[in-house]
Amino acid sequence: MADASATLASMIRANRQEDMKPIQMSICDAPAHCCNIDEEEERDDHPWYQDILRYVKNRVYPDQATENDKRTLRRLVIDYILDGEILYKRKKDQILLKCVNAVEAKKILEEVHEGICGTHANGFTMARQIMRFGYYWSTMEGYCINYAKKCHK
Repeated sequence: MADASATLASMIRANRQEDMKPIQMSICDAPAHCCNIDEEEERDDHPWYQDILRYVKNRVYPDQATENDKRTLRRLVIDYILDGEILYKRKKDQILLKCVNAVEAKKILEEVHEGICGTHANGFTMARQIMRFGYYWSTMEGYCINYAKKCHK
């Protein structure tokens, strides 16, 4: 038995105090999930889909758009449909998803992750669930992944 203890002690090496690095912690003013969607990207009061909406509505290109930008926009709008003032993205299976801005996206993320239907799922599952509910924004998957990573549960 003494041999086993000596062998185990030789396999495990305890760190000295100098080898241990302290954990850096800080207290935030707001919960982490409140900082998830960067509303600064819509700081000019236009949603992410403003250029697509304007082109679908009036066939107007953004100011300072190059020929390459115009070609890209024409290619992008093929998957979008306008119904009144609401823009929808058409999926490959012809299902329409409502395009939402950052404020709406934040509310949707909170509800899907923590609300009545909230399961505290991972980012990919949340993105699929949001699309099943009929919503879309261009960076949905990335936002869902970041949101799930910041969840304390």
